[in-house]
Amino acid sequence: MKLPGRDSPLLLAATLLLVLALVLPPVPLSRPRTEAVLVFDITQSMDVEDAQLDGAPASRLDFARESARRALRELPCGSRVGWAVFTEYRTLLLLAPVEVCDNYEDLLATLAGIDGRIRWANASEVAKGVFWAVRAARELASHPSLVFFTDGHESPPMNAFPNFEDVKPGQVPGWLLGVGGSVPQPIPRTDAEGQRVGYWRAGEVMQRPSQEGQAPSREHLSELREAHLRRIAARTGLGYAHLRDPAALVELLRDPRLAHPVEVATDLRVVPAALALLLLCLHFRPDVLRRRFSRTSGT
Repeated sequence: MKLPGRDSPLLLAATLLLVLALVLPPVPLSRPRTEAVLVFDITQSMDVEDAQLDGAPASRLDFARESARRALRELPCGSRVGWAVFTEYRTLLLLAPVEVCDNYEDLLATLAGIDGRIRWANASEVAKGVFWAVRAARELASHPSLVFFTDGHESPPMNAFPNFEDVKPGQVPGWLLGVGGSVPQPIPRTDAEGQRVGYWRAGEVMQRPSQEGQAPSREHLSELREAHLRRIAARTGLGYAHLRDPAALVELLRDPRLAHPVEVATDLRVVPAALALLLLCLHFRPDVLRRRFSRTSGT
């Protein structure tokens, strides 16, 4: 058997690298890990189509779900995410946080099912919903952070800010994310199957009492209520942000206040395999490249 001569070191190195790629165990590396419960406002105002996805109009709820879907794709393995929904005055936990890589398909499937069909009431007492969400996250053994998507539309209108004495600012870190535009829009009216059957009219919803000389209330129209959401955020210790780009969510989840470094078993076998491929390409290079390499290396 004739040995390959001067190129045998390349083949030997490539062989050793391929063997290493086969036997290399996962390596523990420190990576930021996020654990969060993402809460979706599923009230009817979230069906207003004043958001944008890839240049096309989208409902506020679709925008929030797409933001979560893209974040799942970008979060590192070891991160844990769960889902919850808000309507009426309560927040209901649907799925406690689970590891995103091992449960990726299940997370996508359950996310796709979050829509108005699981709405149990038409009221939208957002401030109470956020307080209940903080309570739910606080009671989980893993103490996850909280991300709450909403437009801040209270229905019926809130007369007094709720007093939840057991909820202290900063007990649960997280974000209150505003979704929607600043121009008031009609609110779609949907049936139990999620089918649109018209729009809510002024006489069909509770309006705020108007003072003399003031414009009449327009609670049948909806826009992002940022001032209200900032007040809720200050009371609970959550951060507030207007989510304009779905790609921005993953960076908010990576915020140092939410993500903490943990050791994650990381598969690095692709590194020696790629180096071995490079050496094999170099060994079987065309003659002109072979001669040029030989002159450069002085062999």
